[in-house]
Parts: sequence; C-alpha cells; structure tokens
Amino acid sequence: MGTLQSLVDKLARSPEQARAENCRAWACTVAQATPIVEVTPRHQVKVAGIIRNIRIDPRSGSASIEATITDGTGELVARWLGRRPFTGMRLGRGLIVEGVAGLGDDGEFVILNPEYRVAVGPEHP
Repeated sequence: MGTLQSLVDKLARSPEQARAENCRAWACTVAQATPIVEVTPRHQVKVAGIIRNIRIDPRSGSASIEATITDGTGELVARWLGRRPFTGMRLGRGLIVEGVAGLGDDGEFVILNPEYRVAVGPEHP
C-alpha cells in the first residue's frame, strides 16, 4: 500500500513542487554544496542551483551581470561587476558558485564576483 500511496503522491505534485524536488536532488549531487536555505551571511559558501533569471544591468559605467539560481530550498543571486555575458550561461542550466554570501537590499542572498562553473542541470542537459 505504501508504494501505491507514494505513486499517487508523486502524480499529485504541482509542476513547481516537482521542479523544486528535481533541483534539490541535482544540487545534492554537487560535492560540498550548501543548500541555499542554510546559507549564512558573511561566510564562504559553495552553492549549486538552476538558473531562473539572468539580468544584465548597464546602469553604472561598467555593466553587471546577475544570475538568480534556485536549488529547491531557496534563491540566491550571483552578481558579477564589470563583466560581459558568459558563454554557456542560459536559463535552466546548472550553476555552481563559490564566494562570500551577503544580504541584498531586499533580504535576498547575494554573492559578488563569485567563482563559478556552468554545469549540466536536471532541466537542460
């Protein structure tokens, strides 16, 4: 009976719940990655997530690029100052970032100029 209930529960999930579970499962495969929900401001962190949004901000003399990533537990913004778009960075791709996390103006976690690696994520191999 437990297997049948598990199947019913799986089929009854919303697309958002299924996507969050897939993101969590993928992020857990990245060695030493911290779930975003466990990120602590002002500490070095390695986070793996799926790119949900990419924004290029040309306002100040040097453009900045930011990628919002999610790992199914929360969201984090990786922001590079004075950079042009990166090769391979697209919506739905996996992104692994390392740096010191801070809090943005709206309370979101932000890592400035992180080291990064674009990876194959669960949504777009």
